[in-house]
Amino acid sequence: MIQKWFGIPALLLLSVLLIAFSSTFTEDDQMELVRAFERMDVEATRYMVHHGGRIDRRLTGEEVHQLADGLADELSLGDAQIERRSDGTRLEAAGTWSRNIQVELTVINDRPQPQRVQPYLAIRVSGSELHRSQLLQVRNRLHRALHQYRIQPRTHFSIQGTVSMERADRHGREALIRRVMKALGAREVESMRTDRTTSVSAYTPLFTGGLKTGGGIMNVQIAAKAGQEDRQMILTLGTPIITIEY
Repeated sequence: MIQKWFGIPALLLLSVLLIAFSSTFTEDDQMELVRAFERMDVEATRYMVHHGGRIDRRLTGEEVHQLADGLADELSLGDAQIERRSDGTRLEAAGTWSRNIQVELTVINDRPQPQRVQPYLAIRVSGSELHRSQLLQVRNRLHRALHQYRIQPRTHFSIQGTVSMERADRHGREALIRRVMKALGAREVESMRTDRTTSVSAYTPLFTGGLKTGGGIMNVQIAAKAGQEDRQMILTLGTPIITIEY
């Protein structure tokens, strides 16, 4: 998840990465990840729908503020708060859509000197309970708000949950990820393995689009680590990448 303590450069780096994957996830992509959880008896605990990237047109400084205020209103959030830093101006607003859905809006002008700029926009909608109808409503509401301001949606979906395993060590993580990849018909593109976490970037023909990496084209990320309880694993999936803390 993109935490507030992340600096503007880190957010903009993620923006470049996500823009490279120009298409937004489809409803079918989203449901494939949900079905993968269901087939493996994973108890979903969190999900996130994330939009991130620079907008396609140039705005004046005043228009950047108007965009932040307008989107905050459209998304039923509180007033946008301004924070000026050495690396740019950041406008943020937050609110809830229900008791279990939190929404965060961030608009960044990292080039305050030019007369017109293309600000970076991030919207994160996260939930703690997973209902299929709710997921569709969240995606549609976010897309409506973006279209209202002539912004092309670049949304990505992540889901996280817990699953019981006989082993919660490295071997258990590898076994769990192999099961997920088999369920998605995916092949590994590249990976990162530490003592605590295994993260695999993969490609599946089930999903649209793809993100070019050093190892090839990927469109799904799978991560597993040991949970808080014995024989418990935390599984996180995202398309094309995970945008939630794992």
